[in-house]
Amino acid sequence: MSDHRRSFSRCGAVLLAALLVPAFAVLVGDGAPAAAATAATANSVVGYGSVTGIQTGLAGPLVGIASTPDGNGYWTTTASGQVQTAGDAANFGSVTTALRAPIVGIASTPDGNGYWLVASDGGVFTFGDAQFFGSTGGIVLNEPVVGMAPTADGLGYWLVASDGGIFTFGDASFSGSMGGTRLNEPVVGMAPTADGLGYWLVAADGGILTFGDASFYGSMGGTPLVAPVVGMTASPDGGGYRMVASDGGIFGFGDAGFYGSGTGGPLTAPVVGMAARPSGYWIAYGATAPLNTVLGQEEVLAGLGYSPLSWSPQGFRWRWAPPPTLQALWSPGQNDVIARGAIMAFESVAGLPTDGSISAPEINALRAAADDPSGPDANPNGFSYALANEANPESVTVWHNGAVAETTPANTGGAGTPTAQGSFPVYERLRNQVMRGTNPDGTTYADPVQFVAYFNGGDALHYMPRASYGDPQSLGCVELPYTAASIIWPYMTMGSIVTVD
Repeated sequence: MSDHRRSFSRCGAVLLAALLVPAFAVLVGDGAPAAAATAATANSVVGYGSVTGIQTGLAGPLVGIASTPDGNGYWTTTASGQVQTAGDAANFGSVTTALRAPIVGIASTPDGNGYWLVASDGGVFTFGDAQFFGSTGGIVLNEPVVGMAPTADGLGYWLVASDGGIFTFGDASFSGSMGGTRLNEPVVGMAPTADGLGYWLVAADGGILTFGDASFYGSMGGTPLVAPVVGMTASPDGGGYRMVASDGGIFGFGDAGFYGSGTGGPLTAPVVGMAARPSGYWIAYGATAPLNTVLGQEEVLAGLGYSPLSWSPQGFRWRWAPPPTLQALWSPGQNDVIARGAIMAFESVAGLPTDGSISAPEINALRAAADDPSGPDANPNGFSYALANEANPESVTVWHNGAVAETTPANTGGAGTPTAQGSFPVYERLRNQVMRGTNPDGTTYADPVQFVAYFNGGDALHYMPRASYGDPQSLGCVELPYTAASIIWPYMTMGSIVTVD
């Protein structure tokens, strides 16, 4: 095995992940592209161009697809390594033991009489006439493996990790990698050239990296995408390649033909990969976690723009470099403040009770939004985060969509009336209010304030006239100067997160 971590010149922004794809029944002919509206269902496969047919109801979650050598069939695999077949693809077995890491891809041997499965830890499983040439299973990797590709003679294979690291086994040649180089986006897929003396890597932003004799024909790097790229295929002659995004969008370059796409599908059925045959290809759809789970809600709400993270079948990714205090709050699948804030923001936009919990009836509303990801219940406000820092001098910084919107001196709670530390979602907003209560000495107050955003009980961000700011002197709220408060308040929409630290 060789784990080469040399950098190579880029032809575009780079990131790579495994080709994740579900399976379906294969019909080979001159069919027209299938309609996206009927194609995009969870754990299904749809054919375009010279392959037609829709196979639905497959066991899932689907994570990988590979076509047979003649292009008249394919295999799909689930995360647990259960292989399903279509067309002339023969089943040579599935994983029957417990896995240390989920399966992320499948590749066929040159004669179609076997296949390899690869797991995210780089473990390789062989079936039929597929030979074992080594793996990274048991080795601590910097980043997970996201895909594999066999050599033309089947006597070796490449594994690729999300940091662009390349691992070669058997007669697979090393032509360079991005391992050790900072990437804008993770790598999500790879494809070798016909002679095996080069390969392409594709990143989640559609950037293409070329190595060896792989030619650059163009990329989507630098172009805003509706959804991240999740995989790629190369033309048999090496004269082009195409990539597929998680919403089913197809981007072809060089001589790679376009035969239709699956764009417009629901967020609950993300594309996980594609497999090609002459004059056609299959698009495979996976599935989010169930919508009655926090993880499933996080995945869909990320797709609707309510989270500081995006989600594709390769996992969650921060949309921007997050402040460390925000990053520390994230734990996928947990009912934490980021999850509750995203739910509250969605509930507010959808006209539902903003309690931060998806009730059974609200699941239907969330599913309807997922079925129409560009519809009225997508997030129109972006994502905002406020950090109230109690270090002297006290301050508040607000980020909106990853950029600092305002930094200002501020006052938190004074002696006897401290502001509770922690992170909380905004749950009420008022342009003006008279705040009433009792002072520490027992007297009462009635203070007119403006630009109010409540985040924890009676604690709020708001304008309060003071002679100075930057010291602990409030009755528990986070007090702001007028101009700063007027700038910050529009960003503090329902569900925005406030940290007091």
